[in-house]
Amino acid sequence: MSQGGASYGGSHGVGSGAAKAAAPAAPQTREQQLLAQIKGNPAALMQMSDQDAADTVAAIEKLPIATDGTQRDCFVQRYINLIGWDTRKPEVLADAAYERARKQAGEDSMYHADKATNAKMGKQFNQQLMTGNQMYASEGVHGAGTYWVNNDAGNSGGYGKYQVKAFLNSKAKPITTWELRQDYAQLRRKKPKLFAALRNAKRGDYGGDAETMYPVLAAARGKNVILNVGLSPTRNTKRSRGQYVVTLDRSTLTMSSKTITNADGYTPNW
Repeated sequence: MSQGGASYGGSHGVGSGAAKAAAPAAPQTREQQLLAQIKGNPAALMQMSDQDAADTVAAIEKLPIATDGTQRDCFVQRYINLIGWDTRKPEVLADAAYERARKQAGEDSMYHADKATNAKMGKQFNQQLMTGNQMYASEGVHGAGTYWVNNDAGNSGGYGKYQVKAFLNSKAKPITTWELRQDYAQLRRKKPKLFAALRNAKRGDYGGDAETMYPVLAAARGKNVILNVGLSPTRNTKRSRGQYVVTLDRSTLTMSSKTITNADGYTPNW
């Protein structure tokens, strides 16, 4: 009834004789304008002026995140949330279907294991990775994201008992740490303010500069997977046994719904 009354009053000029104009939207602050450029567009940060880019990093650091343990209190988590990669989900298949798809794709399984103090927590970690509404940005020396060990369940099992497996699908766009080191050096020369802002942005316990910068540099190129190649000067994305892989976007993954709860340093590939 109230909607009808409002409609008649507006269309026929009852009362004041004219419809009231909608109140103008409040103007955006400079921070909001900067953040709007990055939302859904990770390339934008490198296209800004040095000062604007540095100010955008400061604005990202102020963004809220979940405080229930499903997200990590770090810059990269906020950045991945802002560009919209956090809500993308993997393809999850029953184990037999997974193995058929993996062999057809010609891929090795990669393994991810979480440290957890109990089975309930371990199950929650695995379920969030497979089906959670948002990804958790793990920490590490090759860039914050989700960490995997290629074709070596035992190497992965050294990090925790609660293990899952996946392979990279056609949505994966890998880049090597050697390439990212070149981008890192170039950023330092060309955008010193942005470089300093990223270097000082809040990060994890042991990742250092690479943990914060590599995901941002990769995303700016449209890349969503980081391959650790050590000091080797290569762009080769063919993966070897035991190689560390960081995924920044879960849609790059085809995962098995099977999980194990007893992984260790001697776990065979499964």
